[in-house]
Order: sequence, then C-alpha cells, then structure tokens
Amino acid sequence: MTSKNKKLTGLFVGGCLGILLVAAISWVASKGNFGASDQFCQGVTISGMDMGGLTKPEGQKKVTDFVEALNARQVTIAVEKNKVTAEASALGFSCNSAKAEEVVEKAYMLGKTGNIFSRFQKLDEKDKKKGVFDLDYNMDEKVLKKFLKEHCAKFDVKAKNSKLKRTNGVFTATKSRKGREMKLEESVAVVSHGLLNNVSGEPIEISAVISVTEPEYTKKQVQKCKDLIGRYSTSYATSNSARATNVKTAAGYIDGTIIYPGETFSTIKTIKDRTEENGYQPASEYSSGKVVEGIGGGVCQVSTTLYNAVINAELEIVERSPHSMVVSYVDVSRDAAISGDYKDFKFKNDTAVPVYISAVADGATLSFSIYGEETRESNRNIKFKSEILETIQPGDPVETVDASKPASYRAVTQSAHVGYQAKLWKLIYVDGKRTDKVLVNSSSYAAEPEYITVGKKTSKPEASKTPKPSGSPKPSGSPKPTKKPKSTKVPEATAKPKSTSTAMPKATEPGAN
Repeated sequence: MTSKNKKLTGLFVGGCLGILLVAAISWVASKGNFGASDQFCQGVTISGMDMGGLTKPEGQKKVTDFVEALNARQVTIAVEKNKVTAEASALGFSCNSAKAEEVVEKAYMLGKTGNIFSRFQKLDEKDKKKGVFDLDYNMDEKVLKKFLKEHCAKFDVKAKNSKLKRTNGVFTATKSRKGREMKLEESVAVVSHGLLNNVSGEPIEISAVISVTEPEYTKKQVQKCKDLIGRYSTSYATSNSARATNVKTAAGYIDGTIIYPGETFSTIKTIKDRTEENGYQPASEYSSGKVVEGIGGGVCQVSTTLYNAVINAELEIVERSPHSMVVSYVDVSRDAAISGDYKDFKFKNDTAVPVYISAVADGATLSFSIYGEETRESNRNIKFKSEILETIQPGDPVETVDASKPASYRAVTQSAHVGYQAKLWKLIYVDGKRTDKVLVNSSSYAAEPEYITVGKKTSKPEASKTPKPSGSPKPSGSPKPTKKPKSTKVPEATAKPKSTSTAMPKATEPGAN
C-alpha cells in the first residue's frame, strides 16, 4: 500500500471512530441527562416517584415531603361497623430519615462517576432496574399493640346468654346476644402488613381481625323449656312441727332452681348450711345407726322426693347414697340420703335446654316438678320397681340401765329396724310392651336392734312384754324375715315421663330422716 493510500485509510478510520464517539456521547446524554451534572438521570425513581431531571435539592425536598405525608396519612382501622382513625405515625409507622438521605444520594449519583465509558456502562445497568430505589419503612409493633388495646379493644362485646324466667307459671326467655372480640396479635400483623405494603401516600382503611362468639344459651334454645318431664310427691303429714319446718325450708331453697345444659345440681349446696340462721330447727335424724337430734333433721325427705322426680325425668344421676337404715316414706332403693358435706344427691342436666325445678311443701305433702323439653316418644313409658334381695333381722333388743330411773321404769328409746339388700330397676315400655330393664341402683340398709332403757334393778322386775320389731317400713309384698332369704320382688311403683302424679308413699314415722 502506498503512503497516500495509508493516509487515506487512516483518515477514514479516524472519521468513523469520531462518528461513533459522537453517537455514544449523544446516546449517553439522552439516557442519563449527560452534561447536566446537577440533575438526576432520566428514569431514576425513589419509592415510585420519578426523579429524572430534578436537581439534588429538588429531589431531596420531594422525598422529604413524601415521607412527611406518609407519616401523617390517615389510617382507619375498622372493627366491624366501628371505625378508629389516626395518623400512621401514631400507629408505630415510620420512615428512616437518615436512610432516606442515603437513598437520595445514591439515586442522584447514578450515572455521574467514572469516565464516559464507565458512565455509559452505569446507565446501561440503570436500564436493568438499577435506577429503582426504595425508602426504608418500619413498624413499631409495641406502639401499634398499645393503640389497638386502648382504642379498638373497647368495642369488644361479651356474648350474652338467654335466661329462663317463670312468672305466674308462665316460662319466658330473655334475649341472647353474640359476642365480638378483636384478636390482638392477628390484628397487629394485619395492620402492620397493610401499612408497610401500601405507601401510595393516600388514606388507607384496614379491618381488624374479629372473632365472633356465640352465646352458650340462645333464646331459641332456652324457650324450649316448657314441658313437665318429671314429678314426685311424698307425705310428711305426721311430722312434728320442727321436722315439717325443715322440710319446707329446704324445699323453699330448691324451688325455682334452674340448671342449664351441662350443669350439675347439688342438693347440699342448694339448701345451704343447716343452721338456725338459715331457718332450720332441731329434729330427729339418722346417725351411725341411731336416731338422734340434729339441726335440719328431715331434709333427707326433700332429697329423696327430688331424687324420684329426677329419675322420672330420666336425667343423669351423678351422686346418690341410701340411708344407713330404711325410711318409711318411700320403698327401699328409692331414697337419697344427704349428710354433712360427704354424702350428697347430685344430678346433671344432660339435655340441650334448661331444666327448672318447682317445689311445693303445703304442710302435708312435698312435691317436686321438673320442667324441660320433652323429647321422649309419646308411646314410651317407664316404671320403677324395687327388688328385695335379702332381709336381715335386727337381733335381740339392747338394754341400757339408767340408775336414775326406778326399777319399774322401762322405755323403748329406738325401735328395731330390719335390714335389706335391694335394687331399683327401671322398666321401659313401648306401646304397652316391656322392651328393656335397666338397673338404677343397688342399696344396702343395716339392721338395728331395739334399744330399751330400764331403771336400776333393786328387785326382780315384773315381767313385761318385749315389743315386736317396728319402726322400719316393711315394703309392700316383702317376705317374712328368714335366715336364708331369697330374692323377693315388691309391687311396682309407677313413674311415667309425662306423668303428673305418682303413688303416694307411706307417712313418715317420727324420728326417721
């Protein structure tokens, strides 16, 4: 190649390079505002705000104004229909101002360092999302939690149960209400997420997390208590005044009691402590096989009568104990003794509606009526039957000498009581035919001899007849005492689910609890 050709070739290559350089400079200038060193590059954004073409002070002010607006924006927290509004900063929201300045600086410097070729490279990277910057937002959850407790939890409402009332024999149910509770931890998480992920600067509404609770007893449920499901009566016409008072007092404490579904009734707790302050008087009662005087004697007739009403209603028996010796006002195994705080009669309302107890003691007859919802079939009836398994004789009389009494003195201080081993059965009938036989309880009653007090013997006393064993009821149809008694049945005592009358037991003997 000649010298002239080499020169022409050099000029041509140099011209091409110059043209390329000018084109590159023009492209850089168009992409990054190259040549305007005090402005943000075109396409640079901070938290969605376009910063291109702004000077650094302008960009700084724009970001500052945006941060202030974010902190002051109105945030509404909805607690169902109730609403609470506050500034975001009051809820613990903040934007780190120091880091905001760092972000502005980084965004501003994009495309302004290095030689033209490195700046060209920077701008090329900017097109690959390097020009998108975000501010740093924070939530102080302690502040938010305190705010929610103070301003939103006040809208919590407790569920309200319906209550059963009876006025002039008519049952009514009060209104029930659903409950509402703000779930604090869940609400903190939801509000925090909403504030951190919505930074448009516009007002925002966030719903708190609410838990709705149903009342335990609704009006629809409670108002179903209207049917008589069990009743039973016993007589205390022969009781002395003190014992009659105790029966009436205990019955009065029970009258009007409502047992809601799942609850357990306790006779001892309901009739209160047997003290004179609570209206009880001294009367005869059983204690360790003896008849003694005690405050509240006779209240076992109340628990026994209630027991029979409850088994007629077919409610769940939780606790029941027989007396130490038989009583006269019901057949064997149909009694329910209470004593101190260790022997109680309890039953549970195992139905879906409340149970109401009505008690009447008119001076001669004690009656309990139990109301609830009748769910048993109308063609189904029940009867209760006592069965004597063994009869136990009381043995020879026991004499006690009282030196203060004359030799001619002789008095029976306690009648003999025959003992029994017995069971109570529930017989179930459908359309008049017996379909099942269910064991209700097994009971054991001690035999106790006759106790006689005699005066001090100074001479051979005149022969006197020893009274025959008495004082304990002999169930109708029971066998005569034998050494090896056989299982013997007594006539059935009827009890229908819907019955309003039952067989009246024998009158109470004086001294029996």
